Amino acid sequence: MILNERFIGGELAYYRALKKRIVLSGQDAKSLTVQEKGFAGECEYDRVFDEAGHSSVFVFRDIYLRIDGKTVQYDCLIVNDDGIVVNEIKNYSGLYRYEAGKWFIGKSEVSEDALSQLRRAIGRLVKMRYEVRGAFDISGKIIFPNIEFRLQSSDEELWNNIVMRAGLRNYLMQFKNMYAGRVAENIAEVIRQHIIPNPFLDKSADFDSLRKGLYCGGCGRFELETNHFYMTCQKCGKTEKKETHVLRAISDYKSLFLNDKLTKQRFMEFIDYKVSERTVFRLLNKYCNQITKGKWTYYEFRYRDFDEAYQVHEILNRYKDKITNSN
Repeated sequence: MILNERFIGGELAYYRALKKRIVLSGQDAKSLTVQEKGFAGECEYDRVFDEAGHSSVFVFRDIYLRIDGKTVQYDCLIVNDDGIVVNEIKNYSGLYRYEAGKWFIGKSEVSEDALSQLRRAIGRLVKMRYEVRGAFDISGKIIFPNIEFRLQSSDEELWNNIVMRAGLRNYLMQFKNMYAGRVAENIAEVIRQHIIPNPFLDKSADFDSLRKGLYCGGCGRFELETNHFYMTCQKCGKTEKKETHVLRAISDYKSLFLNDKLTKQRFMEFIDYKVSERTVFRLLNKYCNQITKGKWTYYEFRYRDFDEAYQVHEILNRYKDKITNSN
């Protein structure tokens, strides 16, 4: 049973939204690439896990735990009556070498030590177990889900702590037959009590430097032609409702301005007044919670991201998005 689904993280959502409205700096472009690659590896792991079957265990994906005053992020925790299994996912590709406790790709040393990270992750859970006076086991593996990853090492400890892509399915199949009863439920509850939001997310864009307006959900261009309820991309011909464009912009605003309040006037500036104030007011109230403090009114997006909100509402909407050919 999946207790926490994996979704696009806040940092990846930030960089994706930022790329739509500004030319990324070299460092930001690199960060986006790293985030995309990491998320792709986690999704591949999830895909293989789901195919292998997991109905008899509890699974936490992409969570942050606060334990003994310190915060640790976990890619995947698998809980059964025996205890907790940590899976740290590394979407490396290329030929790596591990020797004397260090990782190398070519002649370059890799800054992060995946084995040390796994040890720290397990160590925090041991602290948690001590806090609750538990008696369950805690173990873990480093998962390399990329078929293009190669590793050279004579370190026996390392090989005992990793799973390569070729052996991933067989490794995950073992969890299909593990039992998760009352003991596992108690362990899962302890984990839940330690979950916190991502405390490291502090990205915020410069409002004035961003391109304002609405963009095509297909090709990303800002050249849109308005036609009553719809807007059509003049580049690729994709036609989407005005509502879809506004919803996407609300989601982008949330990702780009973590600490800024979403007000109607600020949002109108953000979309360059491409939609009427009346329409924006209606849609802000449809997709957000309105909060009034004294003379100030602002909005908080009710959903995790655009995809979640779209999935919930599109089936009920009178007008549907469509794809047209502009040629």
